[in-house]
Amino acid sequence: MITFVTIFNILNGVFCTVLSLYHVWVCLGAFLKKRRSVPDTSEHCRIAALIPARNERNVIGALVASLKAQNYPEELFDIIVIPNNCTDDTAEAASAAGARVLTCEEAVHSKGDVLRQTFGKLIAEDRFDAFCIFDADNIVDPNFFTAVNKAYQAGFDCAQGFRESKNPHDSWVSGSMTVFYRFMSRIFNESRWRRGLSAHLNGTGFMVSARLIREIGWNTTSLTEDLEFTGLCGLNGRKIAWMEDAVVYDEQPVRFSDSCTQRRRWTAGSLQCTRRLSAKLLTTGNASARDIGLLFLSNLMNYAGVVSLLVNLMGPLPMQLYRGLGVPGLLLLGVGYAAGLWTLLSLAAYLLLRFTGGVTKKDLPSVLLFPLFMATWMLINLWASFTRAPKWKAVPHGVSFKAK
Repeated sequence: MITFVTIFNILNGVFCTVLSLYHVWVCLGAFLKKRRSVPDTSEHCRIAALIPARNERNVIGALVASLKAQNYPEELFDIIVIPNNCTDDTAEAASAAGARVLTCEEAVHSKGDVLRQTFGKLIAEDRFDAFCIFDADNIVDPNFFTAVNKAYQAGFDCAQGFRESKNPHDSWVSGSMTVFYRFMSRIFNESRWRRGLSAHLNGTGFMVSARLIREIGWNTTSLTEDLEFTGLCGLNGRKIAWMEDAVVYDEQPVRFSDSCTQRRRWTAGSLQCTRRLSAKLLTTGNASARDIGLLFLSNLMNYAGVVSLLVNLMGPLPMQLYRGLGVPGLLLLGVGYAAGLWTLLSLAAYLLLRFTGGVTKKDLPSVLLFPLFMATWMLINLWASFTRAPKWKAVPHGVSFKAK
């Protein structure tokens, strides 16, 4: 007899399996497809580095210094800091470091608001061809603008750089974030770049051209302006390039509580993008847009797993297992399953670091605790799904760092 539980398990299994296999197939492109590159060029575009900053006096000077040290004609780029809602002297520190300070004249509730106002002013000036967006805690590799110029001259209106960690060994939390961003760069975006799909913006270290802003504007309203603009690029038929040589070092949260705050905001913003954009992206007929839509749709897999667990707990299987194994047997089965999954995730983290830069003894806590990091992310996803979208909350910055 076919029961509701059976039907649900079949449908749920098909949904999760097909979506998972699709993402695995795409990610294999990082290993199976030939590397892509953009040609060198003698042309140079005019670049503006934009840095939204809220109470960032401790780190803004180091970022400006790394930008001033770019291997790019200094007369062709400006460094612009946009302080917003500050209660410290971020503006004074930025000016003392040699940056131009631009103020927001309207209320600011998010980074997207800062960028929308800034683009409005700079597009009116008509001085720049491309804009590079950074977080105030970043350090930028000297060749970043050179890589941006190559992508721009090759015809790309949006491009994402390699987001590396500034402080991978400060704690197991910052180390786990390092593993996550290494995956996003080396596997997630690299595979899409090689397959001719669109890379995805990662929040910092990306370029958007002035011509694209003139065409579609910057009209993000979600908590994750990077994901939302990725979706808008897909809807407008624009592919986002991935720039392997454009490295930006980003400070990761050290404390677990700060990481939870940050990830909750990301999840809430991602869910906003899923509701607003996924259906449109999936029905455009554009392969890159559909890929972005499937990423947004993947947010539903977390719920599918939870609902599947609850449905099956109400079915006949748990009772049969209980009768056959008893409580000790069920506990042993659960511990064995968790240990196996933990081992697989730790091994994946180790291999990712091993083949994308190397592993040292300092990485071991992050490798061993990476499964805990991912498990808590699933709980954070559920937390963000059933609570009101959080307001922006500052994560303390101030890590000392010198780029390699």
